[in-house]
Amino acid sequence: MINRITTQTGENQDLYNNRELVDEFEDILSKGLIFTKFHPIICLSTGDIIGYEALSRGPEASIFENPTYLFEIAEKLTLVEDLDMLCREKAILNASKLSLDTKSIKLFINVDAASMAYPKHNKGTTLSCTEKYGLNINNIVLEITERAFIKDSKAFFEALAHYQSQGFSIAIDDLGSGSAGLRIISEANPHIVKIDKFLVENIDKSFKKQAILRMVIEMCHRVFNSKIVAEGIETFDEYGTVKALGVDWGQGYLFGKPSYALQPVPDMIKHKIDVYHCHKDNFLDEAKIGSVTSLDSPVFDSQALVVELLKMFNKNHEILGVPIVDEGIPVGLVMRTELFSKLSKKFGFDLFCNRPVSFIMNTHFLTLDLNQNIDTVAERVLSRNFSRLYDAFIITKNNKYYGISTVHALLERMTALKIRYASQSNPLTGLPGNLSIMSFVEKQIQTNQDFACVYFDLDNFKAYNDYYGFCKGDEVIKRTADLIVEVFKYSRIGYIGHIGGDDFFSVVHPEEIHELCANFINRFDGVVPTFYTERDVKNGYIETVDRKNEKCRFPLMSVSLSAVASNENVRFNSFLEISMVVAEVKKKAKAIKGSVYLIDQRKHTGKNGSLLLQDQPCT
Repeated sequence: MINRITTQTGENQDLYNNRELVDEFEDILSKGLIFTKFHPIICLSTGDIIGYEALSRGPEASIFENPTYLFEIAEKLTLVEDLDMLCREKAILNASKLSLDTKSIKLFINVDAASMAYPKHNKGTTLSCTEKYGLNINNIVLEITERAFIKDSKAFFEALAHYQSQGFSIAIDDLGSGSAGLRIISEANPHIVKIDKFLVENIDKSFKKQAILRMVIEMCHRVFNSKIVAEGIETFDEYGTVKALGVDWGQGYLFGKPSYALQPVPDMIKHKIDVYHCHKDNFLDEAKIGSVTSLDSPVFDSQALVVELLKMFNKNHEILGVPIVDEGIPVGLVMRTELFSKLSKKFGFDLFCNRPVSFIMNTHFLTLDLNQNIDTVAERVLSRNFSRLYDAFIITKNNKYYGISTVHALLERMTALKIRYASQSNPLTGLPGNLSIMSFVEKQIQTNQDFACVYFDLDNFKAYNDYYGFCKGDEVIKRTADLIVEVFKYSRIGYIGHIGGDDFFSVVHPEEIHELCANFINRFDGVVPTFYTERDVKNGYIETVDRKNEKCRFPLMSVSLSAVASNENVRFNSFLEISMVVAEVKKKAKAIKGSVYLIDQRKHTGKNGSLLLQDQPCT
């Protein structure tokens, strides 16, 4: 293989002179000394393994065991495509040896983007290898890795389109690392986008990373209808955060390390995930798409004849679409109008009726997990191509077929929810009111979640409202609401409500209390002077009458935050119980001058059952 190297300069010349290193690399290629480890990728909603990423390694205990170095040497010797193809073949072969072909899970194979643009790129090899070892092409995901600059972008995108036309799924690797560009994503329209571990590491502690990931998820879900994989998940806090943000699948040492065998998720981690999500089976929220799913719609497999579907549609005029499901996995969708359109064309009936459904079904249908929020679902449904806008969509549970739903059912439920939301919202701020707040907190209690309630109360607001008038007072209320939303929306839970007047309420994760409350107080104190005249700001007070109708000086407004956590230290049994404790903390907070937050940290109960307070003020 060395005779392929025509010219060497600089660093490449040094490598060429190191004959021993070159011979070892040549030996790896000629003898196929590439070994495959498999790293599990799980569904974050269930903890079930949806696939394995094949990670190629050189011989153990050699310098080439590190894949980064392996490809660096291949690049210098202009043998990247040879190495890349060998890694693909070995990944498919080794997966077949482990009976991956008998499982309904995906195999992620890394493909070097630059090698796809090489003139000698051999099209068809990956497909023939897949067929040779009996793997289902629908379960093969080509994970595009951009290790080096793509010199011929036209050739690269042509090769990518060729793979997609063959039936391979496409994943873009390491989004957020700086190498995975938006151009590849926008032109490739990938089925899957993998988020680089840089964005995932300590994301539970970084609001900036959460904000970035939130935007990426919205783009991928709404624009490309892509699944999102978060790489590098190593802690359960990282898992909980990316799951709450809307990531579909996850990968990382938390779920297992790469292995030569197809290792399952550790029992302890699987149990924690089951506990984390157990409430979703028992409390199917009417704001989730699963609540508007038809469970008794007729289902056909891909080998059923078209004529059978035609008979079913003729008998059931209210059915708009039929899901096509093989062994519990949705593989297609047939809409009534599309089928009738095909059959009504010249020779259409004779051409299609005795063919299997797989010949005419739409394979680019929308699938959604039954626990997805209806608002999020609506965005994805309505962002589809106009020709598919009114197609039915398939609902899954644990990645298996669950039911089917329609745009009509979705919009009907959204309308009902909006009407109810409006009736229960505060008319000034539009935030959820008392009934919604109580319902949300009660649900956290019922599902045994770790959460914290934060109560906001403005100090000296009544005096301000009397002095400046209700119009200015309303401006303060609305600006305060905006500030709360701006700061607290980045919480893992991020629920925000308006109790009434100058009192607000938020539900966050207990670990976020300090950072969120301190951030809000800094923001609030910064805008307070803008509510007053220059003279009042300079004086530091206003003069008006108090509740006894006596003239008094009132300091500029401040804010008191009272926080109560429900976690492993103490569990509350009702919203009423929480509100009583919040009132205790609020009383202490209001007694402190200036803006402050106080946290009730309960360690144990007293003999009479009353909970002991351990407050942490911050001014």
